[in-house]
Amino acid sequence: MPQKKFLPQILLALVLFGPLLSCQSLPKERHYTGVYHSVRPGQTLYRIAKTYDVSVVTLMRLNNISDASQIQVGRKIWIPGARTIRQVPATALKKETPAPKRFSRPVEEASLPPLKGYLIWPLKGTLTSTFGSRGNGHHDGIDIGAKRGASVVAAAEGRVVFSDWGPKGYGLMVIIKHPNHLTTVYAHNSKNWVKKNETVKQGQRIASVGTTGRSSGPHLHFEVRNHTHPKNPLKFLPARR
Repeated sequence: MPQKKFLPQILLALVLFGPLLSCQSLPKERHYTGVYHSVRPGQTLYRIAKTYDVSVVTLMRLNNISDASQIQVGRKIWIPGARTIRQVPATALKKETPAPKRFSRPVEEASLPPLKGYLIWPLKGTLTSTFGSRGNGHHDGIDIGAKRGASVVAAAEGRVVFSDWGPKGYGLMVIIKHPNHLTTVYAHNSKNWVKKNETVKQGQRIASVGTTGRSSGPHLHFEVRNHTHPKNPLKFLPARR
């Protein structure tokens, strides 16, 4: 068939430009452990979290919500672990605990300033993408390329607050909460080796490199967040040799 003459060129293009496509838009993975809940009038983030038995802070972290009192009607909230969309009461109970409002003031008061070497590199590999503006969006972390199955380790000691399929694009991911209001995110894993609420030590294996989610090749998408605010991981990691 005439299409066969283009096959060598296609293969060459994949070899040359494949590494540059990390974290770019690709077909969705086949399944996620979670659902998207569309906010209806009168619903609060607290009632959504309570209905799905998930903490408000977890929903804020996973959905990049900095002000829980300002969620807009129609916004889709990723609910990890849920398999069906549930009915959320529109009227809050009188005795319910209010959701945390803004992280902005605590962040200003308790933020950990960039501290070189506070974290260790979570993976031995090649830095393929940095933090900051990329295309028409913002890359909230860094990408580290490595062989599929390579060990991903905890950048610091802490407690696992999430270990499952993440929001669309992240694939299989792990989130660890550390002291000083820091959180680290490890995405596109082929396998997670830790479970939620497990305490991990710095350097402990927590996952294996994969290509789950929106990823064209095996690599780790690594984020550092202060509360919900993404920070440049390179400012917390030791200089590469």
